[in-house]
Amino acid sequence: MNPRLWTASAIVFFFGTVTVIVPSDGFAASVAKRYIDAQLKVVHSLQENLSSLAAAADESATRFVAGGTFYLTGEPGMVAEVHSRAGGPCGAKSLDLEKPLPAISHNDVILLSDYGSPGKLANALGRLQSTGAQIVVFVSKEHPLQRQPKPENVRFVLVDIPLESYVLELPGGTKLLPAVSPAIATAQWTYIAELLGACRRQNKQLAIYLSTFLDPGHVRYNRTKGLLFEPDLKPDPVPREQYAREFLGLVKRSLEAIRSGELDKIEKAAAWLRNSTEAHKRVVRSLMGHLAPIEAGSRGDVSFFTHTVLLTGEKGENWIRGNIGDGDTILFLAYRDEDVLSKTASTLGAKTIAITSAGPGTEQARDPRHLYINPQWPITDGCLELSGYDVKACPLSTILNMTCYFAICGEVAAPGNRSRQY
Repeated sequence: MNPRLWTASAIVFFFGTVTVIVPSDGFAASVAKRYIDAQLKVVHSLQENLSSLAAAADESATRFVAGGTFYLTGEPGMVAEVHSRAGGPCGAKSLDLEKPLPAISHNDVILLSDYGSPGKLANALGRLQSTGAQIVVFVSKEHPLQRQPKPENVRFVLVDIPLESYVLELPGGTKLLPAVSPAIATAQWTYIAELLGACRRQNKQLAIYLSTFLDPGHVRYNRTKGLLFEPDLKPDPVPREQYAREFLGLVKRSLEAIRSGELDKIEKAAAWLRNSTEAHKRVVRSLMGHLAPIEAGSRGDVSFFTHTVLLTGEKGENWIRGNIGDGDTILFLAYRDEDVLSKTASTLGAKTIAITSAGPGTEQARDPRHLYINPQWPITDGCLELSGYDVKACPLSTILNMTCYFAICGEVAAPGNRSRQY
């Protein structure tokens, strides 16, 4: 559907009956709150069930110390989430299951993520489990395969979301706002947090990337690229489950800060996007990061954005000058707020919304056409302090940015909706 020519469907979209997928024994909070609460529920479930995840991390560390390779496969967005990430492991490699497998050994570890597509996980396990590598599967707790007998080398990390984790259902059955990507990202980074501790208990420090935004000339990035362990560092050990609990505590704190401090701005952002859509103006999203550009337009995403682009620097400024006008709105999902871009759009009569780690400068913060939503993650992106190491691990940006993004989209679709499920 051309989003510039959707008058009839827009009427249904904004004013039709909308199902909020909620427990049947009560009324829902607003869509934005429900989306945030779904992610908080994932955190709580992981906190309550760390023993099996810690056991998987201990086994992984033993295999790595014996010379194993670290592979990432499954959902493309989840592979991108861990691969070459600020705060993530330098030695992880992507594994394309559509191609012939490389030589995989018993000491290798494969992280396998799955969003619940029928047959997809079974096919992946069918290809991988005979390799003898440890396979750590991240999947909904409702996935039927997790209830079947499993080979010794397969470990399931169960994520507390429904198999179809959509928060909204529109007239005609269209489902929106999948909770799965930030939820599985939380589970994967919790595993990696615990893996860091497990490796330390074997006197090894996993090599961790520093954000390239904080690494002039990519000096450190180039030094650590491809390293599994830091070769000359013997770190102090940490107690079992400590790093996982610390990471989950940081995720929880950030989600709660968004819920308590950013909801008014989330609702305001949604109103701006609704107004531009109803006036048939341009509604633009600028997506930066590893997961968001890959999953834009996938099932469960909204369809009201007229353009999906990456607006940064001079090229972004030139694009705005050539394409944006009065009444348009741009949503920036980015690393930091770029004042020049939002100022350029403002002078053309457009409004800008930024979900970024580093907020706007003083002038842009006062601009009534610019709205900054604080996603509560640090400029380093990695948040987990590792004693004796120069870089923090386990980034928060995808978990929190995507939560804010879907919360806004939900308020566009169903502003303040508190309908009971039917």
